[in-house]
Amino acid sequence: MITVCGLNTSLDKAAELTDLVPGGVNRVRDVRSYPGGKGLHVALTVAALGEPVRLVGLIDAVHRDTFSPFLSARGVEFHGVETAGPLRTCLSLRDRNGSRVTEILEPGPETDVETRTEARARFLSLAVDSALAVLSGSLPPGFGEDTYAELVVALREAGVRCLVDASGGLLSQALAARPFLIKPNRDEGEALTGAAIDGPADAARAARSLVGRGATVVVQSLGAQGAVAATDDRAWHARVDADHVANPVGSGDCLLGGVAVGLCRGASLEDVLRLGVACGAANATSIETGFLRREDVDALRPRVSITPV
Repeated sequence: MITVCGLNTSLDKAAELTDLVPGGVNRVRDVRSYPGGKGLHVALTVAALGEPVRLVGLIDAVHRDTFSPFLSARGVEFHGVETAGPLRTCLSLRDRNGSRVTEILEPGPETDVETRTEARARFLSLAVDSALAVLSGSLPPGFGEDTYAELVVALREAGVRCLVDASGGLLSQALAARPFLIKPNRDEGEALTGAAIDGPADAARAARSLVGRGATVVVQSLGAQGAVAATDDRAWHARVDADHVANPVGSGDCLLGGVAVGLCRGASLEDVLRLGVACGAANATSIETGFLRREDVDALRPRVSITPV
């Protein structure tokens, strides 16, 4: 069982338009809505690959009857923590050929002490009985930047490996708490290390430096260039070219979901990275954000190139 902490759930709206004109009138051709959030995308990926998964996230009364059936139908066991405020809405604007996607992300509902306490307790009660735990995404207003760090410490003391995908203070404090794995994107890796990441060699150097600061494994994602995974003694670069790109948003979340499944199955670091990169590429071929099909992953995985760096 993999348990995902994805508290800042959202209603994701994907809109397609001809061109985005700042300051002008933009007419949308098509709008689709889905339950979303980084942790939710991770959980959907784990379920699509056939592993049992639980997701702990905030939910309001208006959307509970939408989220619970949606997630259940896709194999995710949802543990919703009730919030008085409405869930956030996140909007992605995609141009007609899919070459550019603009994201507009709301912060999430303000949380009180009772909600924050229940959310942490609910997640930990489930995670300590799991093979692996994932902390994914931003947190709603009210949660402190030390929240993930505290959860990392509690999980390590319980003997549960913890994977973290966050940014800013959440990520830097979680790293100092010594999680098993972190997955920064290019901007997050540069912010943590203070060095530019222009390709796989830079990514490997950055990842190795972050291993020295607390993580056992670092997976540095590079967008279309794939990802680099590093431990204290080795690093590998993996990439694959998708046949077409419809919507790359959420590919990093799907990559992390694939990594979590590979680790849970006891795969080698190379195979863990291969599965993760295949999942990220499979997501990019779908219009829906953070969604993939297992058959697409299976088709892409043999095509992933793996090289030591």
